[in-house]
Amino acid sequence: FSEPEPDLAIVQGTVLDYTEDHPRPEQVYLVVEVADSTLKQDCEIKDKLYAQAGITEYWVLDLKNRQLHIFRNPTPTGYTNHLILSEPNQASPLAFPSCTLTLTSILPPVS
Repeated sequence: FSEPEPDLAIVQGTVLDYTEDHPRPEQVYLVVEVADSTLKQDCEIKDKLYAQAGITEYWVLDLKNRQLHIFRNPTPTGYTNHLILSEPNQASPLAFPSCTLTLTSILPPVS
């Protein structure tokens, strides 16, 4: 099995801390996937892989439907909490509760 490679990972330390190894789950604050054509894979396959690895929080930014999927509370079979937010809602990562992001600010402009 190959490890998923997230579009964005917020981890402890600096890039120099991971020149030889990937961060361990306890060093990962948040994993984010940006889904344009991969929503099903990101929400039905990768979510289980990240949960099984013990990643505390996983977000999927759904560009097509302009939504944010937030997965929390990992277990060996998947996340027990899956929240879907739409604009103009906002979200804060568990590790950074004072950092509030509006969906409008993280989604590309409507064309």
